[in-house]
Amino acid sequence: MKAIFERLCTVHDTVTRVAADLAAIGLILIVVFYVYEVVTRYFFDSPTAWVSDFVSYGLCASVFLALPTVTKAKGHVAVTILVDQVPEKIADTIHVIISIIGFACLMFAAYVSAQENLRQYTKNIETLATVAIPQWWVSGFITLGLALSALYMLRYVAPSHRTSDNAFTEEID
Repeated sequence: MKAIFERLCTVHDTVTRVAADLAAIGLILIVVFYVYEVVTRYFFDSPTAWVSDFVSYGLCASVFLALPTVTKAKGHVAVTILVDQVPEKIADTIHVIISIIGFACLMFAAYVSAQENLRQYTKNIETLATVAIPQWWVSGFITLGLALSALYMLRYVAPSHRTSDNAFTEEID
């Protein structure tokens, strides 16, 4: 059973790493296309019809593709003043409870988002933009990011994933 869990964690980490790489590529493309828009608009008096839409969609995708990496690295906001003051056993229990609540909230948000993705797909809903695209192309990244982050919160429940001497909390590549 432990081997299966470790394999699933490896797959989860790999998907997260790919998502982070795609987020970085997305941010690079946002900068490149925004510069392209400025050059074509102000030097050639020929603005594009699609760059501002791409920047909006790309930013949404990049944020939610990067979210699991932030969660994995425990880079999310955490107010730990009370947990830091209590004995370790109580702190561990609090961490488990917080991780379960975090998992439940993120999975609920992912579920709601997935339901909306399905609705957008089945009803062929498109974005309200100059160059319309299927809306689920953008909102699907929200669902993916929330679900992957939720799984990290679930992984925090295991005591070995809350210490600093395991592969889970090692430096992110």
